[in-house]
Amino acid sequence: IISLFMNYLSRRHEQQADKYAANIYNHTYLVSALIKLSVKNLSNLNPHPTYVFVYYSHPPLLQRINNSEEEKNK
Repeated sequence: IISLFMNYLSRRHEQQADKYAANIYNHTYLVSALIKLSVKNLSNLNPHPTYVFVYYSHPPLLQRINNSEEEKNK
């Protein structure tokens, strides 16, 4: 149960870090880096939400890219 909470906190911190990076730098750099990570790590782009909730310490890459796009449009 503690690991679920820790993963949740980690995902929230990553979202905040991505938001900060998108605001400080050109968001295209963040998106480019995330795409390179997904290719290099062969990431699952559409993981099941329950699996993300239980096991992921970072938001899924597509969510991170979408969040960056939304931040750009604000």
